[in-house]
Amino acid sequence: MNTDNTLILAGNGFELTIAPEAEKAKAALLEVAAAVRCVRDNDESADAQYHLRSLAAMRIAVEKSRKLVKEPVNRIGKLIDSTAANFVAELESEEKRINRLIGDHAQELARLKRIKEDEERRAFEEARAAREAAEAAATEAEDTGRMADIIAAKKAEKERQDALAARLAASEEVAATNVANGVRFAWDFETDSIANVYRLAPELVTLEIRRAAVISWLKALEETSADPVAAAQTIGIRAFKKPVVSTR
Repeated sequence: MNTDNTLILAGNGFELTIAPEAEKAKAALLEVAAAVRCVRDNDESADAQYHLRSLAAMRIAVEKSRKLVKEPVNRIGKLIDSTAANFVAELESEEKRINRLIGDHAQELARLKRIKEDEERRAFEEARAAREAAEAAATEAEDTGRMADIIAAKKAEKERQDALAARLAASEEVAATNVANGVRFAWDFETDSIANVYRLAPELVTLEIRRAAVISWLKALEETSADPVAAAQTIGIRAFKKPVVSTR
Protein backbone atom coordinates (compact mmCIF):
# COMPACT_ATOMS: atom_id res chain seq x y z
CA MET A 1 0.00 0.00 0.00
CA ASN A 2 1.18 3.54 -0.79
CA THR A 3 1.29 5.50 2.52
CA ASP A 4 2.88 8.70 1.19
CA ASN A 5 -0.43 10.46 1.87
CA THR A 6 -0.87 9.19 5.41
CA LEU A 7 -1.25 12.70 6.87
CA ILE A 8 -3.89 14.98 5.35
CA LEU A 9 -4.32 18.74 5.91
CA ALA A 10 -7.99 19.58 5.49
CA GLY A 11 -10.08 22.77 5.42
CA ASN A 12 -7.88 25.85 5.41
CA GLY A 13 -4.82 23.74 6.19
CA PHE A 14 -5.26 23.72 9.96
CA GLU A 15 -6.97 20.34 10.39
CA LEU A 16 -4.67 17.31 10.40
CA THR A 17 -6.08 13.78 10.02
CA ILE A 18 -4.78 10.28 9.36
CA ALA A 19 -5.90 8.60 6.11
CA PRO A 20 -8.30 5.68 6.81
CA GLU A 21 -6.24 3.43 4.50
CA ALA A 22 -3.13 4.19 6.59
CA GLU A 23 -5.00 3.34 9.78
CA LYS A 24 -6.01 -0.05 8.31
CA ALA A 25 -2.49 -0.78 7.07
CA LYS A 26 -1.04 0.06 10.48
CA ALA A 27 -3.53 -2.19 12.26
CA ALA A 28 -2.74 -5.07 9.89
CA LEU A 29 1.01 -4.70 10.41
CA LEU A 30 0.66 -4.56 14.18
CA GLU A 31 -1.57 -7.64 14.15
CA VAL A 32 0.91 -9.83 12.24
CA ALA A 33 3.91 -8.35 14.10
CA ALA A 34 2.29 -9.29 17.42
CA ALA A 35 2.69 -12.94 16.44
CA VAL A 36 6.48 -12.63 16.77
CA ARG A 37 7.04 -13.73 20.37
CA CYS A 38 10.50 -15.28 20.25
CA VAL A 39 13.39 -16.03 17.87
CA ARG A 40 14.79 -19.53 18.39
CA ASP A 41 16.28 -20.47 14.98
CA ASN A 42 17.26 -19.03 11.61
CA ASP A 43 13.79 -19.45 10.13
CA GLU A 44 12.16 -17.56 12.98
CA SER A 45 14.90 -14.91 12.70
CA ALA A 46 14.18 -14.48 8.97
CA ASP A 47 10.44 -14.22 9.67
CA ALA A 48 11.05 -11.66 12.43
CA GLN A 49 13.29 -9.61 10.13
CA TYR A 50 10.57 -9.63 7.44
CA HIS A 51 8.05 -8.14 9.90
CA LEU A 52 10.71 -5.70 11.12
CA ARG A 53 11.26 -4.46 7.57
CA SER A 54 7.51 -4.11 7.05
CA LEU A 55 7.13 -2.00 10.18
CA ALA A 56 10.15 0.13 9.22
CA ALA A 57 8.86 0.60 5.68
CA MET A 58 5.58 2.06 6.92
CA ARG A 59 7.36 4.22 9.48
CA ILE A 60 9.65 5.62 6.76
CA ALA A 61 6.69 6.23 4.45
CA VAL A 62 4.87 8.13 7.21
CA GLU A 63 8.01 10.21 7.78
CA LYS A 64 8.08 11.14 4.08
CA SER A 65 4.41 12.09 4.28
CA ARG A 66 5.10 14.22 7.34
CA LYS A 67 7.79 16.16 5.50
CA LEU A 68 5.55 16.69 2.45
CA VAL A 69 2.68 18.00 4.58
CA LYS A 70 4.95 20.13 6.74
CA GLU A 71 6.82 21.81 3.87
CA PRO A 72 4.17 24.45 3.00
CA VAL A 73 3.66 25.12 6.71
CA ASN A 74 7.43 25.64 7.10
CA ARG A 75 7.42 28.10 4.21
CA ILE A 76 4.58 30.06 5.78
CA GLY A 77 6.37 30.02 9.15
CA LYS A 78 9.59 31.36 7.61
CA LEU A 79 7.62 34.04 5.78
CA ILE A 80 5.92 35.05 9.04
CA ASP A 81 9.28 35.21 10.85
CA SER A 82 11.00 37.27 8.16
CA THR A 83 8.05 39.65 7.77
CA ALA A 84 7.82 40.25 11.50
CA ALA A 85 11.60 40.68 11.80
CA ASN A 86 11.68 43.25 8.99
CA PHE A 87 8.71 45.10 10.49
CA VAL A 88 10.24 45.46 13.97
CA ALA A 89 13.80 46.14 12.77
CA GLU A 90 13.37 49.92 13.01
CA LEU A 91 11.68 49.59 16.41
CA GLU A 92 14.57 47.53 17.74
CA SER A 93 17.08 50.02 16.32
CA GLU A 94 15.34 52.88 18.13
CA GLU A 95 15.21 50.84 21.34
CA LYS A 96 18.95 50.31 21.19
CA ARG A 97 19.64 53.96 20.36
CA ILE A 98 17.52 55.29 23.24
CA ASN A 99 18.95 52.69 25.61
CA ARG A 100 22.44 53.92 24.73
CA LEU A 101 21.41 57.51 25.45
CA ILE A 102 20.03 56.50 28.85
CA GLY A 103 23.22 54.59 29.63
CA ASP A 104 25.41 57.54 28.57
CA HIS A 105 23.35 59.84 30.79
CA ALA A 106 23.71 57.50 33.77
CA GLN A 107 27.48 57.29 33.26
CA GLU A 108 27.74 61.09 33.07
CA LEU A 109 25.80 61.43 36.32
CA ALA A 110 28.13 58.93 37.96
CA ARG A 111 31.13 60.92 36.72
CA LEU A 112 29.71 64.18 38.11
CA LYS A 113 29.02 62.47 41.41
CA ARG A 114 32.65 61.37 41.66
CA ILE A 115 33.81 64.92 40.92
CA LYS A 116 31.52 66.31 43.62
CA GLU A 117 32.77 63.82 46.19
CA ASP A 118 36.41 64.67 45.36
CA GLU A 119 35.73 68.41 45.72
CA GLU A 120 33.92 67.95 49.02
CA ARG A 121 36.79 65.82 50.35
CA ARG A 122 39.38 68.42 49.34
CA ALA A 123 37.27 71.24 50.82
CA PHE A 124 36.98 69.37 54.11
CA GLU A 125 40.73 68.79 54.27
CA GLU A 126 41.46 72.45 53.49
CA ALA A 127 38.94 73.64 56.09
CA ARG A 128 40.46 71.40 58.74
CA ALA A 129 43.97 72.57 57.90
CA ALA A 130 42.89 76.21 58.00
CA ARG A 131 41.10 75.72 61.32
CA GLU A 132 44.13 74.05 62.87
CA ALA A 133 46.41 76.81 61.58
CA ALA A 134 44.11 79.53 62.93
CA GLU A 135 43.87 77.83 66.31
CA ALA A 136 47.63 77.52 66.46
CA ALA A 137 48.09 81.18 65.51
CA ALA A 138 45.48 82.30 68.03
CA THR A 139 47.14 80.30 70.78
CA GLU A 140 50.51 81.79 69.97
CA ALA A 141 49.09 85.32 69.87
CA GLU A 142 47.29 84.88 73.17
CA ASP A 143 50.46 83.54 74.79
CA THR A 144 52.46 86.56 73.65
CA GLY A 145 49.67 89.02 74.35
CA ARG A 146 49.61 90.31 70.80
CA MET A 147 45.91 91.08 70.38
CA ALA A 148 46.42 92.42 66.87
CA ASP A 149 47.74 89.04 65.77
CA ILE A 150 44.65 87.34 67.26
CA ILE A 151 42.33 89.67 65.36
CA ALA A 152 44.27 89.15 62.12
CA ALA A 153 44.21 85.37 62.55
CA LYS A 154 40.46 85.34 63.16
CA LYS A 155 39.92 87.58 60.14
CA ALA A 156 42.04 85.29 57.96
CA GLU A 157 40.07 82.30 59.23
CA LYS A 158 36.79 83.99 58.35
CA GLU A 159 38.05 84.82 54.86
CA ARG A 160 39.11 81.23 54.31
CA GLN A 161 35.76 79.93 55.52
CA ASP A 162 33.94 82.36 53.19
CA ALA A 163 36.04 81.18 50.25
CA LEU A 164 35.30 77.54 51.03
CA ALA A 165 31.58 78.29 51.31
CA ALA A 166 31.66 79.95 47.89
CA ARG A 167 33.38 76.91 46.36
CA LEU A 168 30.83 74.53 47.84
CA ALA A 169 27.97 76.71 46.61
CA ALA A 170 29.46 76.68 43.10
CA SER A 171 29.35 72.88 43.08
CA GLU A 172 25.80 72.76 44.47
CA GLU A 173 24.35 71.89 41.06
CA VAL A 174 26.69 68.90 40.79
CA ALA A 175 25.79 67.81 44.32
CA ALA A 176 22.08 67.69 43.41
CA THR A 177 22.49 65.22 40.53
CA ASN A 178 21.00 61.73 40.94
CA VAL A 179 20.86 58.67 38.75
CA ALA A 180 17.68 58.75 36.65
CA ASN A 181 14.77 56.50 37.66
CA GLY A 182 14.73 53.11 35.93
CA VAL A 183 18.50 53.07 35.28
CA ARG A 184 20.81 50.62 37.00
CA PHE A 185 24.26 49.14 36.42
CA ALA A 186 24.26 45.34 35.91
CA TRP A 187 27.20 42.97 35.53
CA ASP A 188 28.03 41.63 32.08
CA PHE A 189 31.11 40.00 30.56
CA GLU A 190 32.99 39.00 27.43
CA THR A 191 35.27 35.97 27.08
CA ASP A 192 38.87 36.55 25.92
CA SER A 193 39.83 32.85 25.94
CA ILE A 194 37.39 30.05 26.80
CA ALA A 195 40.36 27.66 27.03
CA ASN A 196 41.88 29.77 29.82
CA VAL A 197 38.51 29.97 31.59
CA TYR A 198 38.17 26.16 31.49
CA ARG A 199 41.77 25.68 32.71
CA LEU A 200 41.47 28.13 35.62
CA ALA A 201 37.76 27.82 36.51
CA PRO A 202 36.25 24.67 34.91
CA GLU A 203 33.04 25.03 36.93
CA LEU A 204 32.17 28.05 34.73
CA VAL A 205 32.37 26.08 31.43
CA THR A 206 30.17 23.32 29.95
CA LEU A 207 31.92 20.66 27.80
CA GLU A 208 29.97 18.30 25.51
CA ILE A 209 31.30 15.49 23.28
CA ARG A 210 30.32 15.77 19.60
CA ARG A 211 29.05 12.25 18.94
CA ALA A 212 28.62 12.59 15.16
CA ALA A 213 32.15 13.98 14.78
CA VAL A 214 33.64 11.13 16.86
CA ILE A 215 31.82 8.45 14.79
CA SER A 216 33.01 10.06 11.53
CA TRP A 217 36.58 10.16 12.87
CA LEU A 218 36.48 6.46 13.84
CA LYS A 219 35.15 5.50 10.39
CA ALA A 220 37.88 7.53 8.69
CA LEU A 221 40.55 5.80 10.79
CA GLU A 222 39.14 2.40 9.86
CA GLU A 223 39.24 3.26 6.15
CA THR A 224 42.98 4.10 6.44
CA SER A 225 43.69 0.70 8.07
CA ALA A 226 44.57 2.43 11.33
CA ASP A 227 43.44 1.04 14.70
CA PRO A 228 40.44 3.17 15.78
CA VAL A 229 40.34 1.61 19.27
CA ALA A 230 44.00 2.41 20.01
CA ALA A 231 43.74 5.89 18.54
CA ALA A 232 40.63 6.65 20.57
CA GLN A 233 42.27 5.45 23.80
CA THR A 234 45.08 7.98 23.40
CA ILE A 235 42.58 10.82 23.77
CA GLY A 236 40.39 9.24 26.47
CA ILE A 237 37.67 7.62 24.32
CA ARG A 238 36.73 3.91 24.58
CA ALA A 239 35.69 2.88 21.06
CA PHE A 240 33.87 -0.37 20.23
CA LYS A 241 31.42 -1.83 17.74
CA LYS A 242 27.88 -2.94 18.63
CA PRO A 243 25.39 -5.02 16.59
CA VAL A 244 22.92 -3.05 14.47
CA VAL A 245 19.96 -4.80 12.80
CA SER A 246 19.29 -3.44 9.32
CA THR A 247 15.66 -2.66 8.42
CA ARG A 248 16.29 -2.50 4.67
